[in-house]
Order: sequence, then C-alpha cells, then structure tokens
Amino acid sequence: MNFNEYIHSMKPDIVKSVQDMVRIRSVKDEPKDDAPFGEGINRALMYALDIAASMGFKTKNLNGYIGYAEYGQGEETVGIIGHLDVVHEGSGWTYPPFTGEIHADRIYGRGAIDDKGPIIAALYALKAIKDSAVSLSKKIRIIFGTDEENGWEDIKKYLEQEKAPDIGFVPDGFFPAVNSEIGSIDIEFSKEIARKSKGMIEIKSIKCDDNVNTIPNECTCELKLKGMAKYMLKDILELYDETKKTNMIINEIVDMYTIISKSNASNNKDVSMSKNAIGQLIEFLAQFSLGQNDVSDFIKYISKFSTSENSGKKVHIEYADSHNLNYTVYLTGLYIDEDTAKAVINIRYPIESSYDKLMEFITNDAASKKVNMDILRHRAPLYIPEDSILISTLLNTYNSVVGEEGSVVSVNGQTYAKAFNNMAAFGPLFPGEIKTSHKPDESMDIDNLIKCTEIYSQAIYQLAK
Repeated sequence: MNFNEYIHSMKPDIVKSVQDMVRIRSVKDEPKDDAPFGEGINRALMYALDIAASMGFKTKNLNGYIGYAEYGQGEETVGIIGHLDVVHEGSGWTYPPFTGEIHADRIYGRGAIDDKGPIIAALYALKAIKDSAVSLSKKIRIIFGTDEENGWEDIKKYLEQEKAPDIGFVPDGFFPAVNSEIGSIDIEFSKEIARKSKGMIEIKSIKCDDNVNTIPNECTCELKLKGMAKYMLKDILELYDETKKTNMIINEIVDMYTIISKSNASNNKDVSMSKNAIGQLIEFLAQFSLGQNDVSDFIKYISKFSTSENSGKKVHIEYADSHNLNYTVYLTGLYIDEDTAKAVINIRYPIESSYDKLMEFITNDAASKKVNMDILRHRAPLYIPEDSILISTLLNTYNSVVGEEGSVVSVNGQTYAKAFNNMAAFGPLFPGEIKTSHKPDESMDIDNLIKCTEIYSQAIYQLAK
C-alpha cells in the first residue's frame, strides 16, 4: 500500500501544523488545574488533540498528563508515542526559538526535531491511512507525551489508566531502527558545609541551569578574593581562555567577583563535542588555592566527573559491550550556597554491564569521602533482538521506502521505548544527519519531515494490518 501521493498533497498542512506547534513554548512550569506540567505544555497537548479531532479521530485527555488519538478496532493496539514538552530554549539562537520560522527549507524552533515535528508526522501518517480506508486488524493510537524531558510522570499516568500498546514505535531516535538503548542513572551528591576557608579564594556560591536532563549552558560562580588572587584572577583567566578556548567572563564589585561560564553543550549524549560550562569553571578554579575546607573538598571530589574525558575512567570503570556501547559519565549540575553543596551526575552504562556492581563502587567511594549520595532516577538498558517482529518490520519498512539496506542502531540516549515491552525508537534522524535537538537553532528539514511521514505511514500499516 502506498500513501505517498496523498501525503505530499498534505505537505502545506503538515508544515503549518509543525510551525504552529513549535510556536507554543512547552517548557515544564508550575502546575495548575488540569495542567500538571504548566500552561505551555497543556496548550501543546490541547493543540495536538484539536488537530487529531479535526481529522476525525477519537481523542482522550488524561487530566493534562498525556493524551492520545485513536483509530480503528481490534483487541491489540499499535502505539506511536512522542512528546510535546521541550527543554529550555537557552541562548545563542540565530532565529527565535518559538516562531517556527522557515529558512533554507528547514523549520527552526525548540522542539522542531525533538519531538514535535516527528509526532505531527506520525499523526498525518495515520490520517493518510484513515482516509485511504485500508483494512486493519488492530487499533492505532498516536500518544502525545508531555514529560519526556523530565520525570516521565506522563507515562506513569498513562499506564495507570490505560492498557499498554502491544507493539509500536517512538519517533524520537534514529533511522533505520534503534534496537538497543544504554542504561542511565542520575545521582545527586551532597554535603553540608562549614565556612572555614583558608585559601586565596572563597567560593560563596555556584549555580547552574536547572535541568538534570541536560548539560548546563551557563554556570555562575560568586567569589571572595584574598591577597594576590585579586590581581591574578583576570590575568589567569586570559591565559586560561587563550589555551583552552573557553567562554567565561568576570564581573567585579569591590572584593566580590562573579564568573559566568557559558557553553554550547547539548544534552548528555554529545557533550564530548562541546565545552561544558561546569567543567571549564571547575578547571579554572583549580588554578587557585581553595584552602582546606568543606567546599574545596567537595569541589575536588566532583571534579573527576567534570574533565574533558567523559568515559567511565572517571570512576574507575571501563567497559564496552557487543552493542558498541560504553560507560560515559557527565556532571550535569552543581549548586553551592552558604550551607550546602550539591552536584548531579549522569552515568550511562552498557547493556551487558552490572548495575549492582557499578552502584556498589560509587556508593563506597562517596562514603569514603563523607559525601551523601541519592539516586534520582534509574532507567535500565533496552535491547530488542534484530530478528523480532517489531525490529524486522521497522527495518524492512525503512529499507523499502528509502531504497537502502540499513541496519539496526545502538544509542547512548534513551526514549519512551524503555517504558514499554515491545517498542523501539524509529527516526526521525536519518543516517549522517546532523543532530540539532537541545541546541540553539534546533531545526527539522522539511523534505525529511515529509519522508518521515511516508515511512511512518508504511510502518503503522505494516504493524496494524
């Protein structure tokens, strides 16, 4: 069955729907009635459900947590789940992040590729199937998630109230098809501090962008300087910046100094390609004597997570499995005030490694330094055999539509697929395509948007026929 001609006739509507969705700033905010993740996310959910209803689909809103569009009949369900929430826009954009402007045949804006464009493509793919009146044996749900960038409370609510799909895919990864996702752990280290500084520099506070799921774009550090440090600070920064090519500035008010460290770092998966605002700040502070005190001890402890080397060597673990996945460790948050020091790290661990042994080592290491440790979130690795019905169907669909012989992909990221028993990430990124999600100037190529719609229509049909 070929839906391509009909999909191309809908191209203006598809593009406009993505633009309109991108214009909604759906960053997590304070909860309100029927808007548990804030008004922006609720507006995005309502817009998606309104589009679906206008197409003639049955829709349901689960109290603002999540919603879906449904088509067809059958005891089994094919599910396609994406997300409408986005990470904070940050700075450094060439084009406004929430206007959905088109430049060089690309739609620009936060969420264009992650994940508003792809889930809109899936919705129009289902419309193509519906309007073609083909025979199906399963019902189909396009599920609109709203908390993917944070705690996945939307998925928890869905599984409390609805039966999980029997099979399906998540348009939030890579083509040809993703059959393995690395494990992920977010850990918070903390320490109560006593102010007994004896060094040249006293760190009064450090604060970074507040989102555990991303490498901070900016960190601010307030310092009180003593002795020669007052005269050395700017000279050392100039030399450090010249050799390290960092992005830091210093503001001075009497004997108090503020360092602003910025980076172009993206999410945890590609930080090695860019500068980490936390890492360059800590490395710079290491040029000075911080004295023997609780703050300096904590900085020394967490500094091993902030270097340019992001492999498991940081915590004395090194391992690669048969899926070409390695340990990676990232420092994603650092917060110091008058009484407390906190840091958050993210560890990605391979499918074939031991979570229990990893946690035993980290727990003992933290305890030996008198640092408190809490596990904020753990998501186990995902693996689906290549010869499974799901993966073979997705691979065959991709290959038939694009005319290639692609193979499965293993990723260091994680998607909603981990929350279900028989789901895999499937697109929207094509082989060789530059990843722009979570970055300034996030965008989606319009031709690829339409090609995704073609691929998704065939995949949905093959899974549901």
